[in-house]
Amino acid sequence: MIRIHDPAKLGQTLGTVRITQGWGRRELARHLAETKGTEATNNLNLWSWDTGRRQPTLDSLGAYLAALGYDLALIPKDTP
Repeated sequence: MIRIHDPAKLGQTLGTVRITQGWGRRELARHLAETKGTEATNNLNLWSWDTGRRQPTLDSLGAYLAALGYDLALIPKDTP
């Protein structure tokens, strides 16, 4: 499970997960192009997310997480 407490860091965190899973940006862009968009567009999007210039849309996030073997979940905040 990966908790992201700062939504502005979502793209950068996803980039870290991608690298940890052994995916290069171009490799994942090519894989995502099989079902959504083009390799070039996906690569640009991934770069934008990794650098924090843009955040993924929910639609893009679902495909990205599925490729990495993750599901999106809503988790209650920890109570103090």
